[in-house]
Amino acid sequence: MSGKKILVIDDSPSILEMVKDGLEDAGYDAYTATNGFEALRDLESIDPDLIITDINMPKVNGLEFGEAIRGRLETRDIPFIFLSSMTDDTTVRRGRKAGAEYFIAKPFNMEDLLNTVLLVLA
Repeated sequence: MSGKKILVIDDSPSILEMVKDGLEDAGYDAYTATNGFEALRDLESIDPDLIITDINMPKVNGLEFGEAIRGRLETRDIPFIFLSSMTDDTTVRRGRKAGAEYFIAKPFNMEDLLNTVLLVLA
């Protein structure tokens, strides 16, 4: 078991369940939130090693979430991956500016996501 904690943020219950199950099967401790507001509220208690987040979500979207964690001293070094169907050039550039290490397009392959997680956590 890796013991690494990963926070997954997505407003789709089926995506949350699939990613959480895949990460846990791979030996990670996976936590979930349904939007960026909920994730920001729980961030300190989870203290994740990595965050995987959607972009298009209610309350606080993924781009706003990324900017918020990069703006806090205690969270600015937590790596994150965008997992989103919003893959146009402008959104990808905004995601990179918000600090995302990688951008994975939905629909996605769980093996590709796990390989990206390994790269980021290496």
